[in-house]
Amino acid sequence: MAAQRVSSKEISELLKKAKSVAIFGHILPDGDCYGSVFALKMAMESLGKQAFSYLSEDVPESLSFLEDYESLKSQKYFCPADLAIVLDSSDVKRTENQNFLSRYKEEGTKVCLVDHHTLGDFMGFVDYAWQDTEKSSTSEMILDVLKAMDLKIKKEVATLLLTGIETDTSSFQNQNTTTESLEAAAFLMSKGARHTRIVNNTFHIKDMDTIKLYGLVLERLVYSKKYGTILGYLTQKDIKSIGAEGDFSSGIANYLNTIEDAKVIIFITEKEEGILKVSLRTRDEKVDVSNLAKAVGGGGHVKASGFTTKGKIIIKDGQVQVV
Repeated sequence: MAAQRVSSKEISELLKKAKSVAIFGHILPDGDCYGSVFALKMAMESLGKQAFSYLSEDVPESLSFLEDYESLKSQKYFCPADLAIVLDSSDVKRTENQNFLSRYKEEGTKVCLVDHHTLGDFMGFVDYAWQDTEKSSTSEMILDVLKAMDLKIKKEVATLLLTGIETDTSSFQNQNTTTESLEAAAFLMSKGARHTRIVNNTFHIKDMDTIKLYGLVLERLVYSKKYGTILGYLTQKDIKSIGAEGDFSSGIANYLNTIEDAKVIIFITEKEEGILKVSLRTRDEKVDVSNLAKAVGGGGHVKASGFTTKGKIIIKDGQVQVV
């Protein structure tokens, strides 16, 4: 049975009625995923409701500037809930903790989706879906939901939501920036969200080891004039030799996407032995990288997508091969 299409108003009514809410994000969470999940969790708790966030990865140190950073923890065990809500994920297989999500579904808990990616297989899984590709981020959508609930938005929630909007728009530089996203940012700043702190910590500040990684990637870029593609990569050996820590893939891919002659950016990071993360970026109006990502089990946006795959990076005769 296909999901019922709803709006922010219907999502807000579902949340009002629920006494407990289970909140899911996607695998390899980014700033928008963390921001929307924990902003909704905090908002529900402010109303005296129970809220459980299901993300496998702890909030990274790059977001340690957030108020109440130490409290941004994910639930490790299954907890009964009146409503389950999936944020920022278009496909079931890209959702974190699928076992718990399936268990909620099997036990009769209503499941709803709030997402700004192109449609995936969730429409055949969830009961209610608000999906809008015109929105800059899921955090912007959650702001609409909280407004529909007439909820007083505290600065902690405002900063989380603005972090989601800023990171998904690359601080309002990407093509998904709209007048609505700028208005949302202005509103959140009026509620105490710290724009300067977000920008300084997510875009400007990079330690020496990270800068060295950027230099290594830039030194060995592979450009195909025929296809207009630029390929960059990092192996685990590279990362360990420099001693860098964290997830650099999105930042480096976004940086490479500023190269004038590039139609498509392909950036490959060896996450662990035999596992590769591939980030795809484009500024070309005629290119949709999400189609490629979906074809190999990934997902994302028209201009920024990615996927993970088994394989390894091999350099042979000066050529980069992925096998």
